[in-house]
Amino acid sequence: MKKYLFIAGLLATCTTLFLLPACSDSSERDRQNAKENVQDAKEDLKDANRDMVDAMKAERDELSAKMEKAGREIDAEIAEIDQNLDKATAKEKVRWQERRKKLAAQRDDLNADMKRVGEDMKDGWSDFKTSVANKLDRISEDLKSDDK
Repeated sequence: MKKYLFIAGLLATCTTLFLLPACSDSSERDRQNAKENVQDAKEDLKDANRDMVDAMKAERDELSAKMEKAGREIDAEIAEIDQNLDKATAKEKVRWQERRKKLAAQRDDLNADMKRVGEDMKDGWSDFKTSVANKLDRISEDLKSDDK
């Protein structure tokens, strides 16, 4: 998205650089056309920026929803472990407590990332999104593999 914005800005700049010198030797009508072209380029750049912001917001909302769902699944698993601890043998309790500790750490990590989702992350959004997606995949696999 940064590339798109950069290219649109570069296009607007190039258009301005080529049209302004031509205007000095042109008639008033040509100058007016050049000004309109520059204004159109500015509007195109604004539209591209709005589209990029809307796309990032949609990505952010989708990622946030996935993170909230994973958090609820972890909380449900922890609640189930707490129930199992009451009737578990000493050996089983150790296993369940270790599992609970691991899940709680994952939930805390996820909550920290959820706070960052709300931040204005123009730089590093792609890396953050990839990192969170990887964490969500690991959490999902972990919940599927060792839940009982």
